[in-house]
Amino acid sequence: MKNATRSLKQAFAVALCFGTATMPAWGDQSADIEGLITQLAPIAGQQESSAMPEAAEIRGTTVYLLRSVSVDLEVFFALNSSDLSVQARRDLGALGHALASNRLRRYTYLIAGHTDSRGDARYNQQLSERRADAVRRYLINNFPIDPARLLSVGWGESRLKTPASPTAAINRRVEVTLVVPVGGYPPYDPEANAAAAPAQQPPEAAAPPAPTAPAEPAAPTAQPDTQAPGTMNTDKDGNITITW
Repeated sequence: MKNATRSLKQAFAVALCFGTATMPAWGDQSADIEGLITQLAPIAGQQESSAMPEAAEIRGTTVYLLRSVSVDLEVFFALNSSDLSVQARRDLGALGHALASNRLRRYTYLIAGHTDSRGDARYNQQLSERRADAVRRYLINNFPIDPARLLSVGWGESRLKTPASPTAAINRRVEVTLVVPVGGYPPYDPEANAAAAPAQQPPEAAAPPAPTAPAEPAAPTAQPDTQAPGTMNTDKDGNITITW
């Protein structure tokens, strides 16, 4: 591709490619990073009620995926390999910076590998798992990202982007999707860990106890007016609503 200027849609539309490829390096990635943050950050106060989050079992644990907060990425690998190419490492830089940003660092995401329908289904499944793991390892090894925030899974050819064209390149992709935790995410507190805990001082000699007034009954604990972001609520008809 000779044109080095690509729209976000072009940059993230194609995914895991079996063959090697050469593409122009991204110079200033700030626009790409901001675009990823916008696509992967839930909007505060927004309510999601159009569809039930998808339940998926990842290594024996059931998680819920919010498909409305998801993005497909192009990640280039050598043929039949899970080794990240030089271009793949360069292109994953934008995703790593986005996931490590203040706006996304409180959230958990699933890194999913997909293939097209070429070849043996079992081999495609294993290859997609290895490639998703390779992307996850690269991100947590090269960016300040808590490993617990990134899950990985391989779907093989079971979740084609375009079922009508099962061998199309767009089916070979890495998908990044927001995970909705049971009970929601803790409220954001940017100053929670800003100050280090004070150092312990040596114990002093005990002073005689001072006279105290009779204890008053403790006031009832106030209940929070708002739920934690990402909390799932079910109405009487079984409809699911998620409030961010």
